[in-house]
Amino acid sequence: MIGLRIMYRARLNFFLLLLVVASCARKTEITTVPIFTEAIHIVKRGENLEGILDKLTVADSRLAIINALQNSGFPFRKCLPGDSIFVVKKDTEFSNLTYRQNLQNIYYVTADNSQLVVSMKYPYFDTVVTYIMGSVNSTLYESMLASGETSNLVIRFADIFAWEIDFFTETQHGDSFSVCVDKIFCDSTFFDYGFILFAYYKGEVGEYYGFYYRDPEGNEDYYNKNGQSLRKSLLKSPLRYSYISSHYSKSRFHPILKRWRPHHGLDYVAPIGTPVASIGDGRVTFKGWKGGYGNLVEIRHKNNFTSRYGHLKRFAKNISVGRRVKSGQLIGYLGSTGLSTGPHLHFELHKNGTPINPLRVKIPRAPSVKKKYMDLFKAHRDSVMDYIQGMALDQGEAIPET
Repeated sequence: MIGLRIMYRARLNFFLLLLVVASCARKTEITTVPIFTEAIHIVKRGENLEGILDKLTVADSRLAIINALQNSGFPFRKCLPGDSIFVVKKDTEFSNLTYRQNLQNIYYVTADNSQLVVSMKYPYFDTVVTYIMGSVNSTLYESMLASGETSNLVIRFADIFAWEIDFFTETQHGDSFSVCVDKIFCDSTFFDYGFILFAYYKGEVGEYYGFYYRDPEGNEDYYNKNGQSLRKSLLKSPLRYSYISSHYSKSRFHPILKRWRPHHGLDYVAPIGTPVASIGDGRVTFKGWKGGYGNLVEIRHKNNFTSRYGHLKRFAKNISVGRRVKSGQLIGYLGSTGLSTGPHLHFELHKNGTPINPLRVKIPRAPSVKKKYMDLFKAHRDSVMDYIQGMALDQGEAIPET
């Protein structure tokens, strides 16, 4: 009987020993759970990826990360200030890296079986047709921004009517505008504006419609209600946003020379460095210093028109005598060189060698819708207006007159 008790106690002690060992093993497992650490860095001017990886304490994996990115075609030259880099380490070893350039380009580097694998995120893009309308309280630019839109839409809207309206001088308080545009969202976050189907502007300057139309031959443009192109051979202004401080005049008192003399141009006031664009296609006939003009660019256009851009701070790259330029192409930056009392652009327009008032000249239009396609255009125009009216009613907004 005593022997049985001894045997029972021995077995009991053995099982208790197993429980203790198992408990210790579990405690050992808990204490060996890996520790993850995270670090983020926003790229600054003058930094490169190698130096950033050193700062994020993954110097030992730096070469492998860069080689993996290089083999995947990563655009190292497009590493720009504002990009973000997010690194995760498992204990002391590299685990993964996320390089975000924007909503569209996101690169992932992950450790997989002692190898680094690079992948890209392909976000979901959604396009929403949006009808936007508003009124001008100060400038078109400020009014569109106040309605919740971005400068990109303002510029594209202004470009449609750039040959019809000078938004620096011809807009007034109370003018109205509307636009039907595709808004592109990336993973539910606004990304950019897409296609503009329709644009409208009404004010003291007049009432203007812009219908996008592409004919069966592939010719595309923005047209008014009558099928006439909104484009002309020359833009109405060489600057996007500014105001005119001095108009065309046959006799103006010069503030520096202190005498009366003709002012054969317009003076556009804007900050130094404001981009200046060619008002039309043409060829550069002069670039350099020209007396009171200071730094000057002169361009010859079709139909015997010549434009001049004076007081420039500096010239755009690749602008030289004999070079062809396109309408809206950057040619220089606003300054105050020559006989200038302050930063402004002196702009002149000549016809057959004679200076003319840029605000009064009639510029020939680009080709209208071809006669054989006019019925198709009118059907398209009417369908667009029906669509716009339906969207405006749904949003409880004003409807452009037909």
